[in-house]
Amino acid sequence: MRFLDRLDRFVAKFAIKDLMKYIMLGSFGVFIMDMVSSNLMSRLLQFNRELIMQGQIWRVITFIFIPGSGSFLVIISLFFYYYIGRTLEMAWGTTRFNTYYFMGLFFTILVGFFVGYTTTTYLNMTLFLAYATTFPESQVNIYFVLPVKVKYLGFLYAATVAFQFITAGWLVRIIILVSLLNFLIFFGPSFMKNRKRKTKTQQMRRNIESAKIASKISTIHKCTTCGITERDDPNMEFRYCTKCEGNYEYCEKHIRNHEHKTKVINIEDRR
Repeated sequence: MRFLDRLDRFVAKFAIKDLMKYIMLGSFGVFIMDMVSSNLMSRLLQFNRELIMQGQIWRVITFIFIPGSGSFLVIISLFFYYYIGRTLEMAWGTTRFNTYYFMGLFFTILVGFFVGYTTTTYLNMTLFLAYATTFPESQVNIYFVLPVKVKYLGFLYAATVAFQFITAGWLVRIIILVSLLNFLIFFGPSFMKNRKRKTKTQQMRRNIESAKIASKISTIHKCTTCGITERDDPNMEFRYCTKCEGNYEYCEKHIRNHEHKTKVINIEDRR
């Protein structure tokens, strides 16, 4: 896509290699400091529109380093999202991954200014959806025990988001749509192209099947006298009469028992 190519050229000027490593290390540091300071660090770094407007500009960016709650789950999620980000960066390249992440960060911040508060929940959501779309057949072990293909987790997550979108109010719907914009921009065109190609392929297959059926229905041999065809009697033999003037075909019952066809010659044609 030309838009993404132009955006890549811009992001390439400040693209950060191993971006997720630094984000996850920063999140882990905040997590440790929160444990010893009763979440003081998170309160200082979280996104708050009112405090940002009062001059605490750092909150526009620092909220991405705030981990979730729960010690064991936080550590697992940090490793999981580091793995996702690192894998996507290796597959796409550093610049394209930075473009995807910073685009998602921009829309996340936009949502934050719209509603007054935001977290990395929606940003991580788009990372997971990108990973599930890029590597649908890869497998993860939930809690290191249950192996599940990523595409099924992606379907489950998409169904959950769709349910939230249907049942929630308009404000939450706007938040969900804006949060998914970077995913839609990256994967929407290719999805539509693949969908169009699949539709075209299916139509071609239907045409081929229709042609096969039509060839089975159509007949090659037909008796001029009784109208029987090979479909009516597969064992029937057909012959052309050499005494008839024209291509007249008869079944074995009428090849010797029929009135010979002759061409009618117009007297004026003789003149």
